[in-house]
Amino acid sequence: MRKCSFKVSGADSGRRLELGTFKEAMLRGPAVTAFIAAFAFGAVIWAFSKNASPYVTIAQAKTISGDHLHLAGDILKDTVHMDMLHRTLTFDLKDATGATVEVVHEGDPPANMDEAKKVVAVGGMENGKFISHQLLIKCPSKYEAAPGQKVAKN
Repeated sequence: MRKCSFKVSGADSGRRLELGTFKEAMLRGPAVTAFIAAFAFGAVIWAFSKNASPYVTIAQAKTISGDHLHLAGDILKDTVHMDMLHRTLTFDLKDATGATVEVVHEGDPPANMDEAKKVVAVGGMENGKFISHQLLIKCPSKYEAAPGQKVAKN
């Protein structure tokens, strides 16, 4: 069987470094590649789990700390108020359980805020209010049935 070797240059120029057989060298490559791939996959899973933000109800938001919670619900239109001086948008949000909370969005409101019926506020609870740093507007789909209209089933 043929041995793989190469000559070392520099201070140890007279020595030859043995690497083992060609077959052994060929088996190390896939093993190293598999190890690196497994490490990269683990790093992606870890990063995703650290940055995943849960959808919560108002009751859950009141008990969970953090500022990356997703709170989904209906905008109560008569409570919407924009303070241009402080660049804040406030409104009451009603979640799927029927609970309501005041949402304070800091920054510019989304362009289609006046059309929105449903919203996902991203942020966290602070002093009984949900402080939002991002609003995701849920616009009605043109494929949804109009109120009172039946949906055909396949």
